[in-house]
Amino acid sequence: TSEMIFITHLLAEEPEKLAGPLLADTYVTLLKGRNAWYGQMLAKGELSLDMGDSISGKGMIQGVSAVGAFYELLSQSSLSVLHPEENKHVAPVELCPILKTLYRILITRELASQGILQALRDETLNDPRERIEIAQTHAFYRPSLLGQP
Repeated sequence: TSEMIFITHLLAEEPEKLAGPLLADTYVTLLKGRNAWYGQMLAKGELSLDMGDSISGKGMIQGVSAVGAFYELLSQSSLSVLHPEENKHVAPVELCPILKTLYRILITRELASQGILQALRDETLNDPRERIEIAQTHAFYRPSLLGQP
């Protein structure tokens, strides 16, 4: 969830107001919702990515398009943050290993679904506070990023 907090702080005008709803949505989305079910079925091999993201009896799996949208948004050259270890400016997506891996699994299909396990292991090696501190010191809120005038 530190990646979601990071993204929220980068893109929301008042991220503090989203804290409660964000955590509730995170729980439902990751553990109990259609996205969780979809991920479990992919991992078990009971679904394939070729079946698409609209599943009979479940409806549209929004997580797939959300991964693509957030990856593209956070890859924009107009955004940059200082990487805590490499001491150079990078696109914010570079600090989101889980998002990057999900993109490679769901969108470009470069990785099998098991690739997420390595991303989760890598994620535990990083202190999530660093990512959140970076986000809190970089106010990127620009309505135009989200298509608003």
